[in-house]
Amino acid sequence: MNPDSERSPGLSGRDERANKDRPPSTRVEESPSVKAGFFNLRDRQTVREALERHRRCLISTHVSPEGDALGSALALAHALRSMGKETLVVNRDPVPRLLDFLPADGLFRQVSRPDEGYDLLVVVDCGDLERTALFNERRPSTIVNIDHHITNKRFGQINWVEPDAAATAEMIAVLLGDMGVPLTKEIALCLYTALMTETGSFKYSNTTPAVFRLAADLAERGVQPAWVSQKIYERNTVNRLKLLGALLERMEITADRTVAWVTIPAELFSRTGTTAEDAEDFVNYPRSLTETEVAILMRDAEPGRVKVSFRASGDVDVSAIAAQFGGGGHRKAAGCTVAGTLDTVRPKIIEAAERAVRQTMAAAPP
Repeated sequence: MNPDSERSPGLSGRDERANKDRPPSTRVEESPSVKAGFFNLRDRQTVREALERHRRCLISTHVSPEGDALGSALALAHALRSMGKETLVVNRDPVPRLLDFLPADGLFRQVSRPDEGYDLLVVVDCGDLERTALFNERRPSTIVNIDHHITNKRFGQINWVEPDAAATAEMIAVLLGDMGVPLTKEIALCLYTALMTETGSFKYSNTTPAVFRLAADLAERGVQPAWVSQKIYERNTVNRLKLLGALLERMEITADRTVAWVTIPAELFSRTGTTAEDAEDFVNYPRSLTETEVAILMRDAEPGRVKVSFRASGDVDVSAIAAQFGGGGHRKAAGCTVAGTLDTVRPKIIEAAERAVRQTMAAAPP
């Protein structure tokens, strides 16, 4: 759905009336109200110079892009297009159904092999280039890596990694302010969606005063928070709810109740008529249990591979657990893909999670 159609869903009528008769270049202010002091100025300047120097920019992110990945990529793409750059966002996977309201027309393309005619690749919200599944065999000569994952492998020639940022979108907002790019209503919608989803609707521990300031700034530019929330969280299908019901019946928990997990075999997707996309945030259900420190969702991916998602409720660093299996992420949210079947992978994952809980508790002050 194009947010420019009819009343520009997601944008207030007041904003449209106020801006309708103004020239495009004056319809918005030029810098977001977000504090950028804690971001690395030298790395930001290096990224800015690279973006300003190159004319044809390809943007990508990890497979199965979620809100922060896609929102950040599209916000940057809109900004570069406004600067006269030839820009395209590419991904191995399509735009997820629950993000189909983002303004991606003409900017996003699902590909199995990227166009080689671009002179700069920008990878956003992706800790490892291999997670794009597009550039494993042939890497562009210049890669800009913009990310907030603590486990980022710094695979670019230019790396700007801010583990303390709440979302990659927060970094993109600061970067666009540095570049003097006006935050148009399309950019604001992309950034707000990314920020909202990455902070769990502003309830996770990465929700800082700077996050609220940026969200308020984006709302003042016309984004309707209630509309975005409805698009993300209130468009369930009957099949998705059937999958959730079956999943909760399969939930398991350790004897001390500190680790809880759910598993989704491929046949469960088939039986409920759903896909992995439908289970994107289901790991948050075991996470919500009162005594749970680590929640885990394990599902069949491609044959012989299991996708694992971790969430932490307390002080356990789940990125360290994921790293044991070749994955990564954040302290509170991480993931990995492990060779094997659910039956062979599950005990290894649960053992690692229980060990991490014990170690964290043992190290806690009395």
